[in-house]
Amino acid sequence: MSLFKRFVTTVHTSVDRTLASIENHEAVVDAALKESRQAVVRAKVRLARLEKDVNVQRNRVAELASEIDLWNERARSVAGDDRAKALSCIQRRKQRESEIALARTQLAEQESVVARVRNSIDESANRMQALQNQRNQMRSREAASQAGRIVHTLDGRVGGDVEAAIERWEVTVGEAEILTDTVLLADADTDELAREFISTEENQCLEAELEELLKQGGNHE
Repeated sequence: MSLFKRFVTTVHTSVDRTLASIENHEAVVDAALKESRQAVVRAKVRLARLEKDVNVQRNRVAELASEIDLWNERARSVAGDDRAKALSCIQRRKQRESEIALARTQLAEQESVVARVRNSIDESANRMQALQNQRNQMRSREAASQAGRIVHTLDGRVGGDVEAAIERWEVTVGEAEILTDTVLLADADTDELAREFISTEENQCLEAELEELLKQGGNHE
């Protein structure tokens, strides 16, 4: 098996093992969080029903209080003409007072239950959010640690082969660099030689022009 194939096989095996480990942990946590979310939703539905019952009971207390006032007013209105009827009104009022006392006790109990359920839901929601944050943190930490473990494993398994390959690569690149430098040096020498010839040729041209200029001057004389 070639170095590249061994490297790829090692990476795939380590990555598959890492992903399986991460997925298993995440699956457990995600299942728990899903169950918690469902429980919170069910609790909120029941809380809504309890709050509705509390509102009904509050209305009942208010109605009984109104009836007490009404029976008191009725008793006063007929007391001068019909005392027996006035006493019956007082009796009705006392019945309503007993009923309102019981209704208020029940209302207080219902309100206490609603408060406890609401606090429990808030605590569950906060705890669930904290668990989600922890899940995300653990997922990142797990991925980072597994990545480090994979690198360490690769270093142990194929480190020697990789180092040897890098050394051979370095030798090849070094030879190419030496060859390139030699060619550039030869080119530089050739350019210098060309410049020498060009300079000489330019000087010869200048000398020829000067001689021609001198000859023209002599003819004038």
